[in-house]
Amino acid sequence: MQLLQCARITGDHARVDAMDFENSVEKLDKYFKRLSKGKAQKIKPSHVEKVIGKLAKKEVLLRAEIKDTKKESKIERLERKLGLLHEQQSRARWLLEEISKQ
Repeated sequence: MQLLQCARITGDHARVDAMDFENSVEKLDKYFKRLSKGKAQKIKPSHVEKVIGKLAKKEVLLRAEIKDTKKESKIERLERKLGLLHEQQSRARWLLEEISKQ
């Protein structure tokens, strides 16, 4: 319920949400670089789980924003962003599985 209330926030808070998404993607990219260099032991599963949680929160916010938006072009932009978010969620889940094996 609290997440749905957050979804109605606009203005500066929307920028913060966008930055959270970008930060999560950057963090995932760092983790993948570590994995490719054979330094997966430095990646803690709890850190990846935290990123997954942030991405899930952002998904709730995006879905609520799509629901409340009337302008078709903005809906299309938000749906593209939602697709990118789903890709990042898949990457994060895969990464969590990989580091859990080690």
